[in-house]
Amino acid sequence: LKRWLHCAFLVVSYFGVGVLFYSHVERKACADDAEPEPMEPMCTEPWSPIDSVYFVMVSMSTVGYGDLAPSTPVSRAFTLFFIIYGIVVPFSSLASQLATVMDRASKHFQKVMARCFGHRDLREWLRCSADEMDEAMLTAPGGIIFWVSNMFVPVMMFTTWQLFCACIFMVLQDLPFPLSLYHCVVTATTVGYGDVPIMEESRPFAVIHIGVGVALLGACIAEVPALFDIRSVQIRQLEILQRALDVEMIKQMDRDGNGVDKLEFCIGILIEIGAELAGLPLQWEDVVPFIKQFEAFDVDKSGHLSTEDLELMASTMKANRSDLRKQLSQQMSMRWHHREVSPGEGSSQDSPHSPVCSQASLASWAEMRQKSLGREVSPLSPLSPVTEISHEAHTLRALESRGSSLC
Repeated sequence: LKRWLHCAFLVVSYFGVGVLFYSHVERKACADDAEPEPMEPMCTEPWSPIDSVYFVMVSMSTVGYGDLAPSTPVSRAFTLFFIIYGIVVPFSSLASQLATVMDRASKHFQKVMARCFGHRDLREWLRCSADEMDEAMLTAPGGIIFWVSNMFVPVMMFTTWQLFCACIFMVLQDLPFPLSLYHCVVTATTVGYGDVPIMEESRPFAVIHIGVGVALLGACIAEVPALFDIRSVQIRQLEILQRALDVEMIKQMDRDGNGVDKLEFCIGILIEIGAELAGLPLQWEDVVPFIKQFEAFDVDKSGHLSTEDLELMASTMKANRSDLRKQLSQQMSMRWHHREVSPGEGSSQDSPHSPVCSQASLASWAEMRQKSLGREVSPLSPLSPVTEISHEAHTLRALESRGSSLC
């Protein structure tokens, strides 16, 4: 719901800005004006809010019929940036939400296909009992069933929407059904020939048709390369499972020279089938930091995170945070104390500009900095490596700024 509300805010605000600008800047020929006499100025009128909304949708969806266009230098300059923002932010958000709806409907359809044909998707393919493992490893989902189960819902949603819109335009603009369907499909592809003019009374519905139609077609097209990747992984996984044990491949999986354990075998297979981490090919070096973090949490070196390990980790985390807050509080108190003491008060040893104070402040700051650095390699740190580095960098910057302000 939050994503839909955020998407609605982006789209509505974008249309609002477009209506405010174009309805006050742009003008068009009067709709009921007859052919002007020679030497007589043409009658013009401002764009209506419907005209502005229609132009904004045609622009940010990249359809571009050409029936409305900016006519002044100021309007053209504004439109350049307005179109780019509309494509990148509000329209992409709208397309993403419609693609999410399509994905959910597709998953429900795949469940129906699974009940009817026994089809299993990529993750459910080998999610079976030990008795079924040998039989399941021998076959992959059939190509026809795979493509039908994944593309049926997107194609049907797009086709149904175009047929529905063609019927509406046939009524609104008194067009034959083939021509109306031709206009709807050409519009959804964002080609926008403009050979079928949109009458003013049809523009409110045209706005809805363009937004939904273009987004649905984009989601359908985006599904195709993703499904090709999934299918290639399925075939690759089947090849590996059916392959006889390769001695060289097994040897490459042995990282410590003590034979291949379960972890090394699983990671090796994932690397072999082309698994990715954050869009990049998975490498063994990507897994090593997580293994070291697990070993740091495993205090008793049992190979499992027991309840005692978790309790000790939580208590140590609480102690580390409490100690850091205490040190920061002391440092801030020292800072304010030195600000309140005037240069003429007390001895020269108490002055914040004296060498003694400077050395003491630097020593205190250095001690805190060392403790902060020590947390980076703490064996029980609850943070992930990336979060830990970011947190420590922020803490060190804060400590360095406090240390430089003391003396």
